[in-house]
This record gives sequence, C-alpha cells and structure tokens, in this order.
Amino acid sequence: MRRGGSRSAPLFLGLVAVGAFVVTLARFSSTADVEPAAPAAVPAAGATPAAAPTATGSERGDAPRATESALVDAPRAGSPEAPATAGGEALTAEPPPAGDARPTIAPERSAPRVLELGGVRPPRRIRSAAALIYNPATDEVLWASNLLDRRPIASITKVMTALVLLEHGRDLTLDVVVSGRDVRRASTTHVRRRERVTLDDLLHLALVASDNAAARAIARGSPGGTRGFVERMNRMAAELGLDRTRFVDPSGLDERNVSSPYDVARLVARAMEKPVLARVMALPSYRFRTGRRPVAVRNTNRLVRERADVRGGKTGYIREAGYCLATVVESREGIPLVVVVLGARSNAERFAEVRRLTDWVRNEGRPLVAGSRRRDAGAP
Repeated sequence: MRRGGSRSAPLFLGLVAVGAFVVTLARFSSTADVEPAAPAAVPAAGATPAAAPTATGSERGDAPRATESALVDAPRAGSPEAPATAGGEALTAEPPPAGDARPTIAPERSAPRVLELGGVRPPRRIRSAAALIYNPATDEVLWASNLLDRRPIASITKVMTALVLLEHGRDLTLDVVVSGRDVRRASTTHVRRRERVTLDDLLHLALVASDNAAARAIARGSPGGTRGFVERMNRMAAELGLDRTRFVDPSGLDERNVSSPYDVARLVARAMEKPVLARVMALPSYRFRTGRRPVAVRNTNRLVRERADVRGGKTGYIREAGYCLATVVESREGIPLVVVVLGARSNAERFAEVRRLTDWVRNEGRPLVAGSRRRDAGAP
C-alpha cells in the first residue's frame, strides 16, 4: 500500500500543476485578446449629435414601376411618332434619384371651402377614386369626392417639373445631351441616348407627350442636378401650400410622388398662370428636330383635340395611381375651372368622367359658378 501511494503522489501533483496553468492561461486570454470597447464620445458643448443615417430610395432598392404615355394615344411602330429605344438597348429603369428628401412643410392651410350644392343635383356616374371641380379665382371647390385623399399622381408630377424649370430662368434654347440614365426604363420616350435636344423641346415633350426621359433630362441638367431639382420641387410645393404633396422623382414613375385632388387642382392652376406653360399644355401636337432627326408627338390629353372648352391639362398613369387627368376647362361664362380625376379604372374612363364633370358644371352646376363669381366680386 505504501509503495502504491508513493507512485500516485507525483501524478496527483502533476495534475494540479497542469490545472493551475490552464486557469492562468484562460485569465490571460480573457484580458489580452479582447480589445476593450472605446468609451462613448462626449459631444462638445453646443454640438448637435449626428442623426442615424436613413436609407434613401436607391439604397432600399425600390424601383419605379409602370408606364404613362405608352398607354395613352401611343403612336404606331414605324410611324414618325413612334417612340425611340435607347440606341437599340432595352429600356430599363433608373432607381429613384437621391432627391428623396423630406421637405420642410409649411403650416397647413385652413380647410378648403367646399360649396353646398343646395338644390343642385350632384354629378352622376363618377367612379374614380377621387375627383374635384375647383374655381381658382375664388379658391372654392364646387364639387368633390375625396378631395383631400393622398394618392400617387404619376405624370401629373411633370407640371411641377415644368414650374421649377421656369423658375430657374434658364435659356430654353440651350441644348441638353440625353444620357443613358435618362432613357433607361423610361416607358415610352421619343428621345435617344446622346441626342442633343433643347430645353424648350424637352419641356414640350414632358408636358405634351408625357415623356419621362425628357423630364429626367430637365432635372439632371439643372444647376443642382436631379437631387437638387427634386428638393426644389418639394420646397415649391410647401411654398404654394400644397400640404399633401411630396415628390421623389421628376417624371412621376415613382409611386411615392403623391398629392390630393385639391393640391393637384391648385398646382395646375398655378402652372396655367404661366403663359409659356398654358400655351404648351394646350397644344394638340408638337413637332421638332433633335440633332439627328425630326420628331412628332401628340398630346396625351386627347380632350384638347376634342373640345373647344378645354384649355389644357396633364395626364398621368402608373399602376399604383390608376388613370389620372387634371384639366382646365371654361364655364359657360368663360371662367377657368380645374377638373381633376385621380384613380380611374381605365384610360377611357378618365376622359369620360372629365367630360361628364365639365358638362355638369356648364349646365346643372352653373348656379354654383354664378354664386362663386358674385362672391369673388364682393357681392353678398
């Protein structure tokens, strides 16, 4: 027994030594191999802590969807009006520009003045998601359905694009070279990559033919680029009191460009105060020449070709918005009124409903126009 015990003592002492070494090594590793966390930085007095970064539309990978002028009075292939492809390459979509900046919105206006119909029978068979008849001279709504609903407005966006272009005061005879990004997935476009087109022709294309590449080229060629241009669109919306309006791209292909019927009516009314824009939006067609070839387009608002009481306007369509139309018409007394239809179910329906609303305000709704006119003149 004593001999066996003497053999086990060294073995036991060896195991104890190994265990002590392992514990010491573990303690050393836990302090030497792990870098201590840096202490939190203390901001200097008066400094503003940096805000956490937010993802822009392009960082989220959102892509604009849909078409506009391809579905409205689209020219036949092979005709002089046929839309051009980008040098034979497939037209692919540009991600939303980095101008996805939330504007500083002005304080909200008081609620719009909506007239009581009294004994006037309301318009019939209006099925669009939202609609409105507006008198810009008195800032009165003669009739409305969901007048403050915030909805995508598609290519009606281009009305604000045109206003910002004019505000910049640039020489409209200047040439812009169309880029690949301008035409990429632009739906229907009548310009081609590397073509030279004047700003005036791009303006006509955007408002008459609802050309998305033209609107992009206008914004990209502006002094602040596309980002600065979209930021200015939002600032102008705030300055005009368009409280329910926001833009993230200059063409309207992005469904995050939103507004309400009431805001759209006031936007179009403001544009029609500009003689250049009033003339362009009333054109039934337009012809011009790029640096390479002649181009002919027709107005996507077919009512300017069909009715003498229509002064102009702007169409819009993407899948998320439905079929939209904002049109300036004349009452029987010659008073300009804005008729807006958003979210119609088809191309034919939007035009049919604007016709119905125009006929209604020129006939059954005539007493409302007369009353509005008297109030504008200061009569009780």
